[in-house]
Amino acid sequence: MTKIFTIGFSGKSPEAFLDVLNAARIAKVWDIRQWRLSTYVPYYNGDNLANVLGSRYEYHPEFAPTSDILAGYKDKKITWAEYEKMYRELLQRRNPLQNCAVFKLDRICLLCTEKSALQCHRRLAAEYITEQLPDIEIVHL
Repeated sequence: MTKIFTIGFSGKSPEAFLDVLNAARIAKVWDIRQWRLSTYVPYYNGDNLANVLGSRYEYHPEFAPTSDILAGYKDKKITWAEYEKMYRELLQRRNPLQNCAVFKLDRICLLCTEKSALQCHRRLAAEYITEQLPDIEIVHL
């Protein structure tokens, strides 16, 4: 069975982050953040991750939420339920998997900032993938 993973780097040291990825035998890390910059922890900037992870790093902005959705939630203008609905509708419009084969997804890890996947778009993106393609298991690291 194909497995996809999710990880948030918040609260993880660079060493712990790499240890988790290596222990899970992650093939590719898909950075799905809207902005690939980390003000507080520069190690997690997209360019640095690309250098550290090499060919295992890929940026996939087609899975990133829009500025409006992010700001609406962060500014408490929309609830988490509304965020989920808007983000899922965004993915439906974008259709980010239109040219993706299932075998290319095995052991990818969707990367975002949040410590927990519970209220993070990486969980929603992983659920979207499993809704579009059968027989995929999600593992949150």
